[in-house]
Amino acid sequence: MEIIYCNKKVDKFIDDLDRITSSRVKNSINLLELHGYLLEMPDSKSLGKGLFELRTHGKIKVRVLYIFHKDKIYIIHAFIKKAWKINTRDVDYARKIQSEIIRLV
Repeated sequence: MEIIYCNKKVDKFIDDLDRITSSRVKNSINLLELHGYLLEMPDSKSLGKGLFELRTHGKIKVRVLYIFHKDKIYIIHAFIKKAWKINTRDVDYARKIQSEIIRLV
């Protein structure tokens, strides 16, 4: 499946990570591109209502939020996970972008 980055902030965030973490995130995105809807735990998890998190494991836990829309994968948001539960601000931001994508594309 084709991957589309919704904004340059996500790409810059990934590039600004340390070399090992950045490599892990890029490998996870490649897995997502290869397997699409079939990617499951522990690599991908549904957050409900069509929003998913790509889970990168290691010393630094990075989460990449994405959606599927019209046979494409839209990478919406990425952040370092610091707490057990994902911050609601991150999910709210991703849902806002999700609704814009669905409305415009």
